[in-house]
Amino acid sequence: MLPLRPGQVERHTHDYKRNGTLSLYAALEVRSGAVTGKTTARHRAKEFLDFLRLLARRYPEGELHVVLDNSSTHKTPAVGRWLRRHKRVTFTSRLPRPRG
Repeated sequence: MLPLRPGQVERHTHDYKRNGTLSLYAALEVRSGAVTGKTTARHRAKEFLDFLRLLARRYPEGELHVVLDNSSTHKTPAVGRWLRRHKRVTFTSRLPRPRG
């Protein structure tokens, strides 16, 4: 942790350790309410791609809409290549507005 100053939030250096924190990837099938989840010890593009591959196998037909946070792991060249090869998968950074 970096030194605090009055009115400043806690900050960490680039060598911050996750100390046992897990990353959770989860998908919701809206029609049935089924959840597909996976936890990983690391948070890299490789783990994100593994989860995308799992979703593509589990849901082989129809459109897949993936809602993302702003993690840089979603924006790597490898993820971009995968997304271009899988046209039925769409990424968005926010939930769509309800219709009606």
